[in-house]
Order: sequence, then structure tokens, then C-alpha cells
Amino acid sequence: MEGHKRRQKILIVDDSEMNRSILVDMLGDDYDTIEVKDGLQAVNELQKQAADISLMLLDIVMPQMDGFGVLGVMNQRGWIESIPVIMISAETTSDRIDQALELGVTDFISRPFDARIVQRRVRNTLLSSAKQQELEALVAEQIYEKEQNGLLMIDILSHIVEFRNGE
Repeated sequence: MEGHKRRQKILIVDDSEMNRSILVDMLGDDYDTIEVKDGLQAVNELQKQAADISLMLLDIVMPQMDGFGVLGVMNQRGWIESIPVIMISAETTSDRIDQALELGVTDFISRPFDARIVQRRVRNTLLSSAKQQELEALVAEQIYEKEQNGLLMIDILSHIVEFRNGE
């Protein structure tokens, strides 16, 4: 069914072409994928289309700019607020994980990849991200309504005061 719903876009950032193609094989049926081979290309891609990217799979160890460098830029530019990041790495030392979580990473996938785990974690992360955005929109709407009601009250009260003073 083409056209009924826009497919979500996943940015895959890994210097290993083999890793990228394995991930594309696992995810390409359900999502549109963009592949880049280092952090600089990732930042470039985000600059062009941050609004269209639903999720990023990000390797830690890469030439040019590593995963932590990318996360740093994402934090500076506020992209980390709207684009969930899943770290991919063979390394799972706790200080590395801690550093990544500190920088806003949502989840981890370790290599070698297990297709079901990759698909499930991507799906879960996208779902919780969508729920988060719905909640934020709801809260913003309620704040707006409260402001409108407040303005209405001020308007009514000022009319009452004018009416009283007029008597």
C-alpha cells in the first residue's frame, strides 16, 4: 500500500559498510534508511533533514568524528530532543555506556546483530518517541487553553471594573 502513511526514516551511521548493509537488510522492509560512514556525514545529513529523521543508529568508534562527537553536536543544536538515538557498538564498558546515556542515547544494540532484537528495539524506541511527542503536544495545548482562559478573565474583569467606574 503506497501513500497511505509516510515511512519513517532511519539514519544509519557506521564506518563499516558490512554493518550498514546488515542493518539495512534488517530494517529496510519497514523503514526508509539513509546510510553514512562517519560522524561528519551524519551531522551533514541532520542539517539537511533533521525534521524527517525518526531515529538514528549510531556507531561509537568511527574516523573523522566519532559517535560521541555526533551526540555533542546533537545536544548543541537541540536535535537530541526530537531524534532518538540507538548506539551500536561491540564495546559495552560501563563508563562508555554511562557517557552515551549522559549525552541522551535512548538504547543500545551490541554487535553481532540479532535481527529480532534490532527490529524490536527500533520499533519500541520509535513508539516511545511518538508517545513522548504526543504528550508534549497535549501539554502545550493545555497551557495555551489556560492562557486563553486567563486572557478572557482579564477581559471580563476589566469590563466589570469599567462598568463600576462608569456608574
